[in-house]
Amino acid sequence: MIQCAGMRCVDTGKTCGHTSEGTARDGRLGQTMLEYVVVLVVFLGLTAVLSLLLYAIRQNGVRVLDLVSSEYP
Repeated sequence: MIQCAGMRCVDTGKTCGHTSEGTARDGRLGQTMLEYVVVLVVFLGLTAVLSLLLYAIRQNGVRVLDLVSSEYP
């Protein structure tokens, strides 16, 4: 087990929050979860924006095809 709570970490050499069970202290587990949630929200937002862009480009393509195939002189 890693025992370096509040002193230099045996793994990284920096001050860390490892306990005897090897878990992080000071809310680091909550920070990791928050970072995953932020990445998920950004990914979903990016997917939505790209979907709207694809929809707009397809609609524009349909309009162009309608204009090209029209019988207007």
